[in-house]
Order: sequence, then C-alpha cells, then structure tokens
Amino acid sequence: MLICAVHGSPRKGNSDYTIELIKKTMSECGNAEFEDIYLPKDLPVFCKGCFSCLARGKYAGEICPDKQYTHPILEKLKKADGIIFTSPSYALSESGSVKVFLDHFACTYINHRPNPEMFDKTAIIVSTAAGAGTKRAVSTIKRNLLFWGIKRIVSVRINLWAGNWSEMEDSKRVKAEKQISKNARKFYKLTENRYKIRACIEHRFLRFIFKGLIKKHIETNPDKIYWKEHGWI
Repeated sequence: MLICAVHGSPRKGNSDYTIELIKKTMSECGNAEFEDIYLPKDLPVFCKGCFSCLARGKYAGEICPDKQYTHPILEKLKKADGIIFTSPSYALSESGSVKVFLDHFACTYINHRPNPEMFDKTAIIVSTAAGAGTKRAVSTIKRNLLFWGIKRIVSVRINLWAGNWSEMEDSKRVKAEKQISKNARKFYKLTENRYKIRACIEHRFLRFIFKGLIKKHIETNPDKIYWKEHGWI
C-alpha cells in the first residue's frame, strides 16, 4: 500500500518522531511505501481567496494561482491508499502551515466538487504538544478530512508535558509510543481493508445531507453539474 505523509511543521521535532514511529509500525505489519509532503516547503503560499477554484474550471482547484504547488500535492493524495497527517499544537491549535494547506483544498469538500478517489481512503491524524492544544488541532484536521470524503479516520493526541520525547518520564513515553503503535496498526488494517469496510457515520451523514442540498441548486451550478456527471444525483 502507498501512504502519503503530511508533515505539518518544518521542525524536525515531536510530530516528525510520531511519523517515523507510524512508518516503522506499518512496515512491520506488511508492505507499506511512503511518500512525503513537507509543510511549508511544498506549499509555501497562502490561499488568496480568489474563488477561482470553484468559479472556474471543471473540477475543484483546476484553476488556481498556486497550482504549481497544489496540483502535485493533490495528485499525491489521490494516488495514495491512506494519509498520515501530523501537526504540532501551535497557539493551542494546528500549525499555520497546516491551516494554509487546508485552506487551499477546501474547494474539494463534499458539498462542492469532491475527488471520488478520496471516498475509499483512510487517514491517521497525530497532534503533539509540549503542553496543550492537541484536541483542537486534531478536531480541525479531522473535520476537513471528513469534508474531503475520507472514509475512516484514526486520531491520536499526545500531550508530552515536556520539551521533547527524551525529556518525558520513561513510563509516560513508553505509554505514548504504545498508543501510537496501536493506532498505527489499526490504521494499517483499515487501509488494507479500505474497499470492504463501511464509511464512518459522519461520512455517510455528510453525503446524505449535501446530496439533498445540491439537488436544489440551479441546473447551471458548477457543483450540481459535477455531481450529476459522477452519478451522485
């Protein structure tokens, strides 16, 4: 299986350590290959809010002033079987690089023009913090991935209460590493069976709600045209 790992910070710190631990655990479970996206290096520009991603083009994001960055990233995400998404907690929430990333791909939400390739993907989200803020960071990322149409999502929050892993109490560090490994194995199993498992209830609820809303759009609405072309309405 091919896994795309989104590094939510340029700092090679606690969040990067979790990615390496997840990769190691998944490789022990079976065949797993990894492709990385590094933020902000691979997406160094803010979303300009020009609305071109939705107002112009056949598919969401086709027309984007930052397409030299967004298109290669989207292709990596579409090609992958699963996604690892990490973010440290900065200012009690996700990192600024992650927020910029999510802003650029809001055009692919279910209520607009989602990528059907996302509907059979799984994801694992990990947020680390020296103190607090992981709950909000994970919540923001999970909400966005659900709106992308991701089928199943595993979440892990690690509050170190220390500057880094080596400064943690031994018992707490071991417990945190076991928690990550356990969820990495769960993520591997879900990804391995991604075509057999049923989507989570939040995913099904969103598709049901937006199907009804999009039916009410005028016939020339780009989102409605897209949904019709894919046979969703």
